[in-house]
Amino acid sequence: MGKAGIAITVLMATAVAGTAGAWYTGTQLEGVLRQNIEQGNVQLASQFPEAEVSLQLVDFQQGVFSSKARYRLVMQSAEGETDLDIFVRDHIEHGPLPLSRLTSFKIWPVMAVSNAELERTERLAGLFAASGGRAPVAMISNVGYGGGINGEIALAPLSWSGATSTGTFSGLSALYSTDTTAETLRLKGRVDSLELNGDARVSLVGVDFALDRTRDDSGLYLGTGKVEVDQLAAVIDGQPALVLNEMLQTDVTALSDDGASVQLNYRLGSVNYGAARLGSVDMGWTLSRLDPQALLELAGIYNSAVVGEQDDHPRETHEQAQVALEQLLERHPRVSLDNFAIRTANGESRLSLGVELDRPLSLELPPAMLVPQLIGNLEARLVLSKPMLMDMIRHKALFQPGADLAAVEQEAVMMAEMVAGMAEMLQLGRVEGDNILTQLSYTGGALSLNGRAIELEDLVALLSGVQALP
Repeated sequence: MGKAGIAITVLMATAVAGTAGAWYTGTQLEGVLRQNIEQGNVQLASQFPEAEVSLQLVDFQQGVFSSKARYRLVMQSAEGETDLDIFVRDHIEHGPLPLSRLTSFKIWPVMAVSNAELERTERLAGLFAASGGRAPVAMISNVGYGGGINGEIALAPLSWSGATSTGTFSGLSALYSTDTTAETLRLKGRVDSLELNGDARVSLVGVDFALDRTRDDSGLYLGTGKVEVDQLAAVIDGQPALVLNEMLQTDVTALSDDGASVQLNYRLGSVNYGAARLGSVDMGWTLSRLDPQALLELAGIYNSAVVGEQDDHPRETHEQAQVALEQLLERHPRVSLDNFAIRTANGESRLSLGVELDRPLSLELPPAMLVPQLIGNLEARLVLSKPMLMDMIRHKALFQPGADLAAVEQEAVMMAEMVAGMAEMLQLGRVEGDNILTQLSYTGGALSLNGRAIELEDLVALLSGVQALP
């Protein structure tokens, strides 16, 4: 046999094997889909325990090289009304070598390639009009034989106008990977812009997001998340734009021997008003010693309440939340504001706060009895910068263009000195250089302010007196 004959034989054998593989995949596909939908409904039930949310396979048409499926996602309200009812159509290419992968030179075998998109219905007519007739939501998924899934999620660009407002949305593109049991979830994507025009003009530019989560045996999803926004701007009544630049949020969820922990960090690179830079903000929180099962229970109650499924059984829901909260308090959880910093051109103020919680005898106690039992210990430290206070008062001239600059400067100096003097006079803080320092601690029922023992009633009276000052 010549080389040409060998080549033709190989091609024919490959084609036959591919056809047989595609046919076999098609015979197995419906069962796999129904199994995955069943697992998905279990997940929905755990996230929304009181809600009637379900995913259904309403149609399946099997072919040799591809199949068609139609899904329905429905959510019933507490009153029995349908709050959400959408359909998704799916064109599924059979493996092991779907044509779309071959044409893009991807020769690694997969079980199937799903091409799903939101289906047009009367309720979604406005959304399809805004997308110019394109499917507003589309999803490509490569399903591996080992259960791994990866692909792309796309939201179409939108443009709409109403009687009093208009808007444009650049669309969204995100890559994702997961598996048929939803044990892992990785997501990374971007939105270029969003603009709303009405009584105010609001624009959002450059949103990048990333998620990397793995479900632990406890049921919690552990890992990291990040959202970055280049710029958020708002213009109201022709005034200079208020612009927030370089916004960042990150989170880390972990699990150790003493429970779950969550770290949350926020950064605002700059706040501008017109051409003037007002300042920047950083904030970091840590929640630790959290009971995983109590967290899941509280999250489920919260999610169901958000979708309005708790109205029929308020007492039962309250009791469930109370039991979960008591379980959470058993581990003596700690809530810590690690750092809250505000910076201006000439100064920086910082606040830190740590609270360890205990389980009280009853959560139904009056506040005066509940708070001492609920708070095991507390530590707080405030560094208030006089130059920062002066900068904040100087900003008054930006919002009142006709203000006398010399008078505003004098007011800034006087206000900073008045705050410092008042803090020392009332023994709420001490002045060190340009900073006013305050430290508060509470342990075992004993309260200390700047190293001096003080009764809670006296502290409340002091703070009330400060609030009453003009």
